[in-house]
Amino acid sequence: MASYDKTIATAASLAASLMLVRGLANELLPSEAREALSDLLASLRSRLTWQHTIIIEENEGWSYNHVYGAIKAYLAAHIDNAPANISMQHLRVSSSESEAEKMVVSMEAGEEMADVYEGTEFRWCLVTREVKGDPNGNGGAREVRSYEVSFHKKHKEKALKEYLPFIVAKAKAIKDGERSLNIYMNEYSDEWNPMELQHPSTFETLAMDQKQKQSIIDDLDRFIKRKDYYRRIGKAWKRGYLLYGPPGTGKSSLIAAIANHLRFDIYDLELTGVDSNSDLRRLLVGMTNRSILVVEDIDCTIELKQREDQDEDEEHAKSNSTEKKESRRQGNVIWAAQFC
Repeated sequence: MASYDKTIATAASLAASLMLVRGLANELLPSEAREALSDLLASLRSRLTWQHTIIIEENEGWSYNHVYGAIKAYLAAHIDNAPANISMQHLRVSSSESEAEKMVVSMEAGEEMADVYEGTEFRWCLVTREVKGDPNGNGGAREVRSYEVSFHKKHKEKALKEYLPFIVAKAKAIKDGERSLNIYMNEYSDEWNPMELQHPSTFETLAMDQKQKQSIIDDLDRFIKRKDYYRRIGKAWKRGYLLYGPPGTGKSSLIAAIANHLRFDIYDLELTGVDSNSDLRRLLVGMTNRSILVVEDIDCTIELKQREDQDEDEEHAKSNSTEKKESRRQGNVIWAAQFC
């Protein structure tokens, strides 16, 4: 830390000296010599300045800068995970109206904190400044907030192409982990009706053979990580499971555990409530990304028609109906679950 402060002081001293030389040159030298000296000093200053800074403002014009929000969430999680290692003397604590019991600890303006990414140190600072309003009276002064991250100039490419994208992805994972999950149903409608999913099932509480459970977890984690791979080979990013068994054998609990593990919403599709192919298509298109589509009793929902004469069709329909009733009597239920 002492060497860091000493380096900063040396750089500031050199910058001040260069400014003094430039001021004297403006007064004593002709314009041609001043231009040559200015170019020389600019080149020298660029070589001597090792620290580069990236500024991320809260707003870009009238639009909110989502990178700013991602950085705020990332640094707040960083503070929350290791508060004892944070040397900041001032912290900001806040909570939202919808989650009053949840406190968020974040940086206060003017404070600094360090973060190490793959062996490289990045120093963050929250800066606020006041911007004067329109002189014509169309708005008063307002506060502009921004994060500034400083690092050695040799790590500029790493900061732009690796570190900042890592923060955005990490913040998204934090947000997905904190949001409440929903289950959507289509009871006799071509629209989804949501309600909060409060199923407590997790893989930790699920009664299942440990090896089989771990196999499912590994398969799900591998599926999540291979989204780019699916895109490269030109295939839809989805994964399907077929669950079969009598009621009470854990099919619903397994689906809830998968949803809680992936942080995916559930769409419970009731095919008997769908009147036409266009309604079904509208429901499928209305699903969000990163969700689970569940179809219950998929084997008892659709009657398949054979290309035979009418008598055989009727006999087949009766036989089909009898098999469905027998299947329900035995309690055999098939769930189809697809993740996309």
